[in-house]
Amino acid sequence: MKNNHPSSRFMRLLLTAVMLFTMLGAAVAPAGQASAQTDTAAPAGASAQSAGLAASVTSAVYATAELVLKNGVQSDWQAIGLAQAGYKVPASYLKALEDKVAAAKGVFGRATDYARITLAVKALGGDPANVAGYNLIEKLYNNDAITGQTLNNAVYALLALDSGSYSIPATAKWTPAKLLAEILAKQNTDGGFTLITGASDPDMTAMVLTALAAHKNEPAVNTAGQRAAAWLAKAQDKNGGYGDSSESVAQAIIGLSSFGIDPAGAEYTKGQFNLVSKLLSFSAAGGGFAHTAGGSYNPLSTEQALEALAAYQLFGAGGKLFDLGSAAVKNPQVNVSVTIEGPNSTLAEGSVYAGNVLKALEKTAAAKGVSLVNEAGNYVTGIGGVNAGTYGGYDGWMYVVSRGGEWMYPSVGMGDFALEENDRVVVYYGGDNTQVVDAVVLTPAQPQPGQELSIKITQKTWVWNQATSTSDPVSSPAAGVQVAIGGKSVSTNDAGVAVIAGGLPANKYTLTITGYLKDKTPAIVRHTLPVTVASAATDRPKFSDAKSISPWALESVYTAYDRKLMNGVSGQELVFAPKQNITRAELAALLLRLTGQEPAANTSAQAFSDVKPDAWYYGTVNKAKELGIISGVNGKTFKPDGLVTRQDMAVMLVRAFKLDAAVGAGKFSDEDKISDYALSAVRMVTGLGYMSGTGGAFDPAGTVTREMAAAVAVRLP
Repeated sequence: MKNNHPSSRFMRLLLTAVMLFTMLGAAVAPAGQASAQTDTAAPAGASAQSAGLAASVTSAVYATAELVLKNGVQSDWQAIGLAQAGYKVPASYLKALEDKVAAAKGVFGRATDYARITLAVKALGGDPANVAGYNLIEKLYNNDAITGQTLNNAVYALLALDSGSYSIPATAKWTPAKLLAEILAKQNTDGGFTLITGASDPDMTAMVLTALAAHKNEPAVNTAGQRAAAWLAKAQDKNGGYGDSSESVAQAIIGLSSFGIDPAGAEYTKGQFNLVSKLLSFSAAGGGFAHTAGGSYNPLSTEQALEALAAYQLFGAGGKLFDLGSAAVKNPQVNVSVTIEGPNSTLAEGSVYAGNVLKALEKTAAAKGVSLVNEAGNYVTGIGGVNAGTYGGYDGWMYVVSRGGEWMYPSVGMGDFALEENDRVVVYYGGDNTQVVDAVVLTPAQPQPGQELSIKITQKTWVWNQATSTSDPVSSPAAGVQVAIGGKSVSTNDAGVAVIAGGLPANKYTLTITGYLKDKTPAIVRHTLPVTVASAATDRPKFSDAKSISPWALESVYTAYDRKLMNGVSGQELVFAPKQNITRAELAALLLRLTGQEPAANTSAQAFSDVKPDAWYYGTVNKAKELGIISGVNGKTFKPDGLVTRQDMAVMLVRAFKLDAAVGAGKFSDEDKISDYALSAVRMVTGLGYMSGTGGAFDPAGTVTREMAAAVAVRLP
């Protein structure tokens, strides 16, 4: 094996970067090293002064989108706004839309219902022409209720039919051309539009402008659009808005941005505000947006503000809010954890939404007040005052990503590494000698008070292989690194083992592994993990049914209880009910606790028809469905009180912990009884030691009891 040190690799990459910089006039970051860029540039054609406004819009988009996600996506317009702002909308929302259409048998009372659902499905990557077997596009172009009601019907029908490349027959009742004619015929003499009849109003005028945008190359449409835009400018009051309504301002921004007109331009600036800064003035104190300035959070105002802010950002990139011709946004922003490790300490930690490692770093650094230093605008040379080359070599800022418990060493720059939900990003300062913790094994796995604790640490590094032009992972004992826990600190021996003599008192601890070196880059990237020293059974509160707990499960039951993974089943006395079967909802809750996930909001979209909002497990089941841990028994129902078979538990464990190690157990005597869908999962979890058989058999159809679940829970990483 070719054994080139990382510095040699970095030297080649740095030389390549210099050559590219010379040829292209732009810095190129070496693979695995940090590069920075900005997406807060002012929209095309905007003045230099609007750069700061664009940055404020970017911050507002982040804050608003993430507030909506935290509260749970509650409307189709929220889903559209999130998707067009570059965020991943929980898959459960699209599934809920499909279930809604199926339940209604594809029939809705208003044309705007078809249009709204069409736009949401398309924004989320679905096919509006086939939603649960129903063609919503056909429901629109052959709709009998477009005319004779509000102008909204024609406007949103046009937006929906323009949202993708759909097959619309020439004989359809409503083609885009017919809808355009219907809309243009309703323009008032002053250039504005209204909902039914009467004076022009900003909301309807802006909505029409949004719909006309896809056809602005047609002379008649362009003329009508320019007149509508001029009316919006004229109707603006001296304070830059349209009376007290934030929603009117939001709609004006969407319409103008879609039509290619800058809503922050001079024509739309009145007094101290342009339309964009005016919208920002409606920000609510606790997050989101208010209906009136200085008011409290309003869901309707917030969803429209999110769409408007996204529309303004898309305008800067030459796009439109309802330009949904392509599939759902690629490389969407997802929730990830980020740690920035300096050569001597942790500089920042946090959880952010980002689509790539670069953006995750930028957002974490900004949130924690940590500075980034760039060369040529996109190459990170310093973080938090620590600059590349501090120790005189090819040391600098690097990164790795943990996905599903496995480290990934990227071969691309930070801005090109696409993140997935729940990734863990570690940006660290390192050099030739710096490695990452690969695995930590405790002996005993469930330490008791005063019991000697052995900690074995392996480390991983990536060695450049010239033959394959790849980095090969190599694991080895982490010798000479520091291990600290419970006020005790020891170093590992040559085998990577540290021994905590005398053990620790019963408590919950954080085990910290470091490899800090004086005037050198760290030997290992700082790593932490939780450790629980369980109370001895004699010191614990007694379960009234302790005698019913199987001897092999007793320690696991108390450990699961100590770690707050499982509770008793009675509010009157401490009862564990070890032989009671665990339900599907209870196992979903246990797996969320084990993976550190919080239940979804009670206002989140209903994932299954038999999981009602007033049930204790509503948010738990919705979140587990969103994460792909569980699935329904028939697509529509979950059967929350149903029992869990051992083979189904194996499948859920693999999904929850994203297990993909090539580990398999020996054959079981009843392997022919294990369902095909569960066989690989059973082999994996038994091979890893998380589940086991009895007497050579696995008993796949056997139900999981509470004591079985406790035993499995404490074995999991």
